[in-house]
This record gives sequence, C-alpha cells and structure tokens, in this order.
Amino acid sequence: MQYEDRIIYTGFIHDLSKEKEAEEFLKKYASELEELVEHRTRSLKQMLYELEEAKEEANISLEKEKHLNRMKSRFVSMASHEFRTPLSSMQLSVVLIEKYLQISDNTQILKHLQKIKNAIASLNGILNDFLSLEKLEAGIIAPNFGVFDVIKFSEELTEEMQLITKDDQIIIYQHTGSESEVNLDQNLLRNCLMNLISNAIKYSGEHTLIEFSTEINEEYYLFTVKDNGIGIPEQDQTSLFQPFFRAQNTGNIPGTGLGLNIVLRYVNLMDGEVSFESIPNLGTTFILLFKKTKIPADGKNTHTDY
Repeated sequence: MQYEDRIIYTGFIHDLSKEKEAEEFLKKYASELEELVEHRTRSLKQMLYELEEAKEEANISLEKEKHLNRMKSRFVSMASHEFRTPLSSMQLSVVLIEKYLQISDNTQILKHLQKIKNAIASLNGILNDFLSLEKLEAGIIAPNFGVFDVIKFSEELTEEMQLITKDDQIIIYQHTGSESEVNLDQNLLRNCLMNLISNAIKYSGEHTLIEFSTEINEEYYLFTVKDNGIGIPEQDQTSLFQPFFRAQNTGNIPGTGLGLNIVLRYVNLMDGEVSFESIPNLGTTFILLFKKTKIPADGKNTHTDY
C-alpha cells in the first residue's frame, strides 16, 4: 500500500506446521484403521469359514447318529423276529425229544437235536453279524496281514462248513495255481468266506452242489463261491450290499441282511474287490479278488504290492 511517499508492504505469516502434523496424524490413523479393518475382515472370514466347517461336521455327525439310530432300530426289529424263530424251534424240539425219549425213538431224537444245533448256529450268526457291524461302525477293526497256506485254510473251512449243509448238499473245493501261500488277514477272510458259503447253503436246495475255489496267479488271489440256488432278482442286485437289505425272493429263509455288507467292508479293509453274477432260479457266483503281495523267504508278515 502507498503511504505518503512510501510504499508499505504488508504480509501475513501463517504457521502450517500444526496442520501438517494433524494431516500426517490423520493419514497415519486412517492407514492404521484400514489395516485394522482388513485384519478384522480376515478374522471374520476365518471365523465364518470355521463356523461353516463346524456346521458341516455337526451335520455329518448328526447324520451319522441318525444313521446309527436307524440301524439300531432296524436291528432290534429284525432281531426280535429272527430270534423268535430259532428259539421257538428249539423249544418245540425239546418238547418232542422228551416225548420220543419215552418211546426210545432215536431217529426222531437225533433229527430234533440237529434242529436245535441249526437254531443255535442261526442265533450265533445273527449275533456275530451285529457285533461285526458294530465294530466296523466304530472303526476299531484293522486288518492284520499274515502269510498262510490257503489250501490248508480252505480245506479246513470246507470241512467245517460241510457239517451245516442240508441233506445231500456237497461242497467241492478246488485250488488253481502252483503257489499256495497268500498274505491276507486270515480272520477277516475266514469271516467273508464263511458268510458266502453259508449263504450258498441257505439259498440252495437239498441235493445240490456248492463250488468253492481258490486261485493264485501272477497278479491276484481269487476266492470263488458258486451255488445253484434261488439266485438274486435283477432289480435287487444294486442294493445287495446295503445293511439289512434282503432280496425279494428270500421269503421265509432266515437272515439279517447284514452279511454281504460285512463281507464288502472286510474285503475293502484288505484292499480287495467283491463281484458277483446271479441268475434267478439258476444260482449265484461271488468272487473276492485281492492284489498279490510279496511273500519273503522267511514268511514274515508283509504287505508290499508287486
């Protein structure tokens, strides 16, 4: 501005350092907030993921529990029916034996003693099936592989199963291959074959042939059970391995519907496969197949594939 003969300059000095400090503080605070929000967002996403996983696990556990409860319910229903038949048979046979003892009719006495033995075997089969299924569901069964002579094993099994055959039913055993040793769980395999041969006996008539064979080739161990029985209807074959399932043509033949499910699960535990072919009124063939494993010279347990 001009004042008299002088020009006077006027200026204002404004200190911005505090504003700058405030601006820097706000920037830093905003950055920290952004990091905090991002961290919280990640945490929330992780929590949501874990909640979803927990929900899924809870749903699976709930479904398993429901499945087990349904199975237990079906077993109680099935057992009450299946137990009643052999128990009634034993009770009647005991009464008749008492009667025949009075007249010394040994033929009839032996006949009814055999009926009692068969009824006891039926009860044992039902209980064994349920106990096996319970252990499988609990996951406490693990295969114990070992080397053993399959011919000796199979001949003993055939002899044992022949004792429970019907009149004039014959089990024929045959082995194919130059080798006789296998590396499998003997107890699990025995249970599987007993189940299959028992079914062959049960669903075949008197005066029939049951073929049981084993084979060891370059790649596999094979076990085959073939009968000439009632066969399995085609519409039932896809459900055959479901627990408690029984084919429509079984009628009044006793059974739990658990056996084949147990066979399948035991075979799976030994890394094997189950297959079958069946024609109604002509018969059924079941095949258990296991990949051949190395057997060392000392015969000790091993389970290494070729």
